[in-house]
Amino acid sequence: MIFRRRATALSFAVLSAVAAAILSGCTAEPVTATPTFAGPPLAAPARGATASPVSSSAQTATEHVVTLGDSIMSGFGLSPRDAWPSLLAERARISVTNLACPGMGFVVQGDCGTPYSGLIPAIAALQPDLLIVQSSSNDFWLDSDEISDDTVDTIETLHAAAPAARIIALSTIWNDDPEVPDDTAVTSEALRDAVESVGGVYIDLGQPLAGHPDWLQPDDVHPTARGQRAIEQTVMSALQDAGVLP
Repeated sequence: MIFRRRATALSFAVLSAVAAAILSGCTAEPVTATPTFAGPPLAAPARGATASPVSSSAQTATEHVVTLGDSIMSGFGLSPRDAWPSLLAERARISVTNLACPGMGFVVQGDCGTPYSGLIPAIAALQPDLLIVQSSSNDFWLDSDEISDDTVDTIETLHAAAPAARIIALSTIWNDDPEVPDDTAVTSEALRDAVESVGGVYIDLGQPLAGHPDWLQPDDVHPTARGQRAIEQTVMSALQDAGVLP
């Protein structure tokens, strides 16, 4: 199914600021997430994450990160500060601009009225050091060739628009159901192939929400604040294992 949800305030605020900057011919300032979570560290969830090899010379210092994804990444139903990119910014002490939008995918247009490719001008204006892109369940059950073609086109254009950015691709996250749809592999592998073709890094996050229905909101699709923390811990650990973050 395709999830079409309203965008969070953070997504529209960032997009509006970036759009204004593009129209005025200026580069947008990155949005730095402020620390908000003061709770004790949580045990890392089981994930089985694997990453493509990274050169030993890969940088570990990252000044500015842009994240591109769907409603899971945008923190749908929660405060923007509870979305995992904001939690990652706090813990890793980095600047993150979250361009995630509910309903969006490489093929499907989300509530921002565009698939991922529509945000390429914003990313070109931001010129991040690190670009994190996640494949989406919004593209499930579409033609696999269309998914592959649109994913390749988008990643190649992103790479050309922000050539200095390291591109990190994250696999598709499903809900708590241990029976993961086959389309999870279709969308994830399309992104893996596309990002590796431009020299980026693909990371298989596994399914950090699997087996935890209490980590989902009543719609059984979007993570609670606890579920977002589980995703952030999985992403942080995977980025460290891959040598992307210290």
